[in-house]
Amino acid sequence: IRITLYRLASNSNVVRALKNAVKNGKKVTVVMELQARFDEEANIFWANQLKEDGARVIYGFPDKKVHTKLCLILRKELGKTKYYAHIGTGNFHEDTAKIYCDWGLFTVDKRLTREVSNVFAFLENVHPSKPKFEHLFVGKFNLRDGFYKAIEQEMAHAHAGRPASMII
Repeated sequence: IRITLYRLASNSNVVRALKNAVKNGKKVTVVMELQARFDEEANIFWANQLKEDGARVIYGFPDKKVHTKLCLILRKELGKTKYYAHIGTGNFHEDTAKIYCDWGLFTVDKRLTREVSNVFAFLENVHPSKPKFEHLFVGKFNLRDGFYKAIEQEMAHAHAGRPASMII
């Protein structure tokens, strides 16, 4: 299990589940953002809790904010490794989920799970070079250009009289 954590509830069920996964023999890597405004102290607390239980904890980058909401699960099924990814807008924070709605995609689409895996490889400092992304917009790599391209594509559809829209 690989997951990015930015903000967490004061009594986090997400952390509890990750700790249980470690206790059940699963390998857990957590990318904990320490630059989460007003939540730095809580994130340090949770990071220490996870480390004490045996999770691998990575603390983002000192000069960059890792504001992604990703989870990647690798699971052995019928002798093969299957990848599951969650890509979302929310902070894996069950208290804020009671206040407003976030979006999430849970997928096994290999195009997406491969790229989520590349994000984690970069964050874990094992990606030897700059990763390439075709399907995910990833800040520092292709976010701005990806948005511009998507907007231009929808404008071209509209100008040609085809259905066109964007929800951002």
